Amino acid sequence: DKSLIEKAFDQHFNGRLTLEAVIQEKLRIIVGAEGQLAATTTQDMSQKKLFLLKEAQGIYSFGDPANYLIQIATGYFPFKYNPEASNLGEYLLRTGAYPGYVITDFDFPKVRLMGFNCSGILFNDIRLNALFTSEYMEPPYFDYSLSFIAGYKFLKKMVDIGAGINFNRMLPLRPNITRDPSNLVTDKGGNVVVEDGDTLYYTKKGTKVMAKATFNPKPLLPFAEKLGPNDGKIYGEMAILGLKNYGAYYPEISKRMPIMFGFNIPCFKVMDILSFEMEYYGSDTAFKLDIPSESNKVAPDMYVGEKRTPWKWSIYGQKTLVKGLALKGLIGRDHYRSITNVGNYDWIERMNGPKDWHYKLRIMYSF
Repeated sequence: DKSLIEKAFDQHFNGRLTLEAVIQEKLRIIVGAEGQLAATTTQDMSQKKLFLLKEAQGIYSFGDPANYLIQIATGYFPFKYNPEASNLGEYLLRTGAYPGYVITDFDFPKVRLMGFNCSGILFNDIRLNALFTSEYMEPPYFDYSLSFIAGYKFLKKMVDIGAGINFNRMLPLRPNITRDPSNLVTDKGGNVVVEDGDTLYYTKKGTKVMAKATFNPKPLLPFAEKLGPNDGKIYGEMAILGLKNYGAYYPEISKRMPIMFGFNIPCFKVMDILSFEMEYYGSDTAFKLDIPSESNKVAPDMYVGEKRTPWKWSIYGQKTLVKGLALKGLIGRDHYRSITNVGNYDWIERMNGPKDWHYKLRIMYSF
């Protein structure tokens, strides 16, 4: 089978400047921008020069900012709800519904959101987030989504569990675009599906749910003081990317369920972190960003040959050499996509076959 990434090469140079201002202790203003020079052979021998806004937010804390009860952030901001995920996971907000694509980005296991984030901490162990966000990465743009996420630590913080729900594109800006009228839902016999008296169409609107858990065994180990802060943690995450079945193209909820398992390999403070993660996701459309149409329903086999593996895996490591200087690396088969000339992710994943894999290295200095 022909690979989509055979002997491909990416090289990136990034420089970022972030400014933060504190106003009367309770209000923080953060603005960050990044310039990037990239050369890639994934699609061609092109060179990309990008200058992108990476963060622009205001954060107001009700109560002591160091021990707040409620905090409200608005603007354009990075967000992460699963602190253990080093590459895979973070399914609630780094994914789509219909099709259920997944995004991964080396050394950035989180997402950038545009909108509002209201967060709170109860009894020191319960974390709550309510997010109202606008879509800016994938067309149709500016549809609004609403998300709720909760987390709880117990057993002396050895166990950390969480769950969330995302009403993806709950308020579409133009419903006739979010629900593409060219995409009729058909059953296995090719018959048009009628629901509540209306013809059913594919739509990117959908409800996603997530559950996660982490177990930290260090308090039970006699040599815990020799371990690094991340060593030994066992964690996992699963999600359903769309609760509703759609005809013959999305007939099984089990095929819309990515499941990830991770383990932080003990390094005894030699490295900051060394994690192994594995994922199973049986979707036939996970590699695409676009809405399925009559012309591309055979796309999964057309683009990756006769075989497409549902398994993903990665090994991620980080080592601080001196203060401010770190070496980072990854090897694996994840949801890698190349970057377009405007800084967005390419519409198709590059690693779908069982023999596909890649490695990445980064040296980073910050001050």
